[in-house]
Amino acid sequence: MHILREPRRPMKLHFFFILFISLFLTACATMSKEECKLADWNLKGVDDASQGFPLDRVIEHGKACARVDIVPDMRAYRKGHGKGARLYCIPEKGYSEGRKGAVYNNICPADLEITFLQAYRDGQELYKIEQNINRFTNQISSNQSQIDNRYSNIAVLKTEIVKSQSEQERREKMRRISDLESEIFKLQLESDNAARELSLFRNDFRVVEDKHFRMGYLK
Repeated sequence: MHILREPRRPMKLHFFFILFISLFLTACATMSKEECKLADWNLKGVDDASQGFPLDRVIEHGKACARVDIVPDMRAYRKGHGKGARLYCIPEKGYSEGRKGAVYNNICPADLEITFLQAYRDGQELYKIEQNINRFTNQISSNQSQIDNRYSNIAVLKTEIVKSQSEQERREKMRRISDLESEIFKLQLESDNAARELSLFRNDFRVVEDKHFRMGYLK
């Protein structure tokens, strides 16, 4: 007689799943348990704002510290954040943030925002030009790899044509060579256009960089 048994639960798999989720949540937490216990919320606000984080960053801290039943001191955090924002919202920082493509989280007080944003947008100008330089450089490199690959395929096909005893097979390989040559032509055309754009953006970069040197952003 066969005895029906309940299938065993995949306990090991379940354990690793729980462990993974736990590690993931810990990695995503903005503060460790120890940091929550020792937190000076005024200084935490200063630190966050000086890095450009918005005031609602404290919500994420609250989630992280809920693991040890600690609630952020909102008054102290807000006061510190205001101090930190004044440290952050200077033209030099605005330029460096724009230059690296960082997001501005609208934390600057009104009396500092105009000069900060002007510098931020100047930095963005150079950042965007550099992004286009990288884009066209990568396109040219990618196209060249594809072109080289197609030339290799053509070389193989030509060898196979010489060895082939079938007229039909030779014709098919010749058609494939023709297709590959067309693809090479299109890729080379794309690369030529990209090279022209790249040259223009490199020139723009030099002009804008020189302007920023004269404006005092770069030294």
